[in-house]
Amino acid sequence: MKRIFFAGCIWATAIFSAHADTAPDNSQALLVVKKYLSDMVQKMDDAGHDFVTNATAYQKIIDDANGDYDKAASEHGVELGELVKKMQGDFGIYHNHGYETVEGIVAGTKKMVWFDNYLDGGVPANEASTDSPESPLVLKARDGSLISNHNGNLFHYVIEPTLWGTRTFFVKKLSPDAQEKLKAEYETFLKTKLNVGPVALPRADILTAASIDCAEKLDLLLQVSKEWQPQLGECIGALVWMTPTLNGYFDDWRDSRYNPVATGHYVAESRVLDMRGIMFSLKIANDAIVPLLQSKNSGLADQLKYEYANIISFIDRVEQRDAKSGYKMSIPAIEELAEQAKTMTDQLQPQLRQMAAILGAEIPEKPTLGTIEAPQIAQK
Repeated sequence: MKRIFFAGCIWATAIFSAHADTAPDNSQALLVVKKYLSDMVQKMDDAGHDFVTNATAYQKIIDDANGDYDKAASEHGVELGELVKKMQGDFGIYHNHGYETVEGIVAGTKKMVWFDNYLDGGVPANEASTDSPESPLVLKARDGSLISNHNGNLFHYVIEPTLWGTRTFFVKKLSPDAQEKLKAEYETFLKTKLNVGPVALPRADILTAASIDCAEKLDLLLQVSKEWQPQLGECIGALVWMTPTLNGYFDDWRDSRYNPVATGHYVAESRVLDMRGIMFSLKIANDAIVPLLQSKNSGLADQLKYEYANIISFIDRVEQRDAKSGYKMSIPAIEELAEQAKTMTDQLQPQLRQMAAILGAEIPEKPTLGTIEAPQIAQK
């Protein structure tokens, strides 16, 4: 799978051929990382506010039916279906094609890791560990009733299972009559993965609360992204801490592929898409840094640039192999690929640390360790 048997020689010789010189002025070099981040978060934020608009329209239809989901489905099935599809599209923009494409930077830096925990990475309190912190999410409906209390992050434990119907608590099962009327009006409406029936509607109160919270947090992430002044050490730190997470995505992919109702998340898109997103964001950071290394150790610089390009190529091959299998790749095959991913990313650690030493950059503590505090947002 890899031809990197010579990588160790390259970085090892750097120990003797280079020393930790005074770090160069890297502010201009790292601006590309900041611009990439802020541009992507701006698109996410726009989609988050579109989500609010669509959720509000959806809530109005349910309210106009006095909370009767059967009545709403029978009388406004097409409109409800279109709104759900729009909200699923919003999720694709602010999550699958949005947050996942900046996660390597956000989750890898102390200034922004709180957003990862809240939006995408935090787990329920009973599953929390040092490296997988408990989600701080407490979400209430407009009537004050509790929707989620430290029961997982906003994207995967609330919004996704609501829009794709993977958890019964987040949807309203329709009566047989309402289902038939809805099917007659809108055949491709909602194909949920529920066992309770072929058609159900997302709960409007959950969508309303989640959309407002999502837009608010993306507003804050956008502000933090624009205020962020990337430092060389933290960017290399993001590479060190986030690159090895690739193999864990294969576990999510396996579980969501073979037991989506039990997991309740990672069903909107294949987890392979998310793998590419997070690794692409790390490649952006790496490609911004290696020119600073070029004059000091060109061999290591070239090798690191090659390695991240190779990771993206590996993920492309995984996707092609999955498509060739008819998206029925076996569990053993997925687990074997996970082992390859682990080997590929783990062996980068000494090279990344050597790059930091050569450039005189201090790698900060892993940002997911210890207590994660909400970012301090400057009041405008």
